Amino acid sequence: MKQLTCEMCGSTDLMKQDGVFVCQTCGCKYSVEEARKMMVEGTVDIQGTVKVDNSTFVQKYLKNARRAREKEDWEETEKYYNMVEQNDPDCIEAIFYSSYGKAKASLVDGDIYKRQAVFNVLRNCISVIDEHYQLGRVEENKQAIQAMSKDLSLMLCSNFVFTEWKNGYGVVTKTNKQETYNLFATLIAQFQESILNIAKVDDHPYLHESLILLYGVAIKTGNYNSDTLKNMMKSEQEKLENLRKVIIEKYWREHPEEKERLESQKKYLQEQISNLNNRIENLAESVQISSLENKVIDLKKEKDSLGLFKGKEKKALQMQIDNYEKEIIKIKEQKEKVAQPIVIQITPLESKIKEIDEELTKDR
Repeated sequence: MKQLTCEMCGSTDLMKQDGVFVCQTCGCKYSVEEARKMMVEGTVDIQGTVKVDNSTFVQKYLKNARRAREKEDWEETEKYYNMVEQNDPDCIEAIFYSSYGKAKASLVDGDIYKRQAVFNVLRNCISVIDEHYQLGRVEENKQAIQAMSKDLSLMLCSNFVFTEWKNGYGVVTKTNKQETYNLFATLIAQFQESILNIAKVDDHPYLHESLILLYGVAIKTGNYNSDTLKNMMKSEQEKLENLRKVIIEKYWREHPEEKERLESQKKYLQEQISNLNNRIENLAESVQISSLENKVIDLKKEKDSLGLFKGKEKKALQMQIDNYEKEIIKIKEQKEKVAQPIVIQITPLESKIKEIDEELTKDR
């Protein structure tokens, strides 16, 4: 009999756990029947396809890759994401970040031709994201694409090494700085194309939000055509708004009882607020203020109707107006104190209405 050896990593450290053999090195699992066949000496003709559960292996290296990415250890980032991609070819996070790290590292290397080469690889990786996008990986896709958008945005703001040419007086006459900005621009264009392709088959708000973020950062850098980017951003904002409306309307069509309950509750709260506001308006202070304000209006009209030579009369009327306005200020202060207990009752009702509105309009 041959020694039981893991087909994924070559380790011989396998232990039986919960009815299956588990590789202690990479986490791959084998059924008893699969393990038996692996231990038979000589060549074995196995009919059909043997499926190996390597999800533990993938998760382990994803964890290592993300940790390396957080530390900006681009060599380790590339290494671990390549291992993930080998075992999960449709992991769009691995497809992107297996080349992102090398492109990021190239920014501190003055070799523009090397930088162009690695950026071309990253652009090609971005170009196949839509082809490997799996409909069933909802949350995984969302987190990966949002991270891509964020990290591409950070790349646009990165410092990088570039070459300067100077004349005999030491004055810079030319640089190759624009060539790197052009590389950034190709990534923006390719990311846009892949995301819009995904949106055609599986549209979600986060897809448009990711593009809006990238466009916004690109505009702020001032290194790209702002008018074009602003138009693209406006288009995505309109798509996002329309998509949200469609999603919200669809949800409430499917949950009419919940919507009716919330709207009924909102109406009841609005009626309570209206009753409390009426109480404030019916306070003695409110009535006094209203009466005095009407008197001020009448006096101002009377003053305005007087001719140029009625200075004494105008002055007398203005004194009355000033006195009434001072009295109004005093009564308003009194009203504020008297109305305070009622206002305190209104505040939580308004907060509750705000919560209901957010529930009725939130992304689903």
